[in-house]
Amino acid sequence: MEKTKAEAIARARAQIAARITRFCMDLSQEEFDALLDRMAGIQYKYEWADEVPPRQQDKSRSAKRE
Repeated sequence: MEKTKAEAIARARAQIAARITRFCMDLSQEEFDALLDRMAGIQYKYEWADEVPPRQQDKSRSAKRE
């Protein structure tokens, strides 16, 4: 599962970079990489949430209520 996660984040990172590079020319490489990491992580988080099996969603919902 970790390999799949890493691959999905790498794909998201590449897609985001292709879209925003021209708008981030004033950022240093370190700042740009940090931005890409953050955005790819967020994209993964919200896309992955749709793929969680219903039983796990129910458990996570009840855990949030406690």
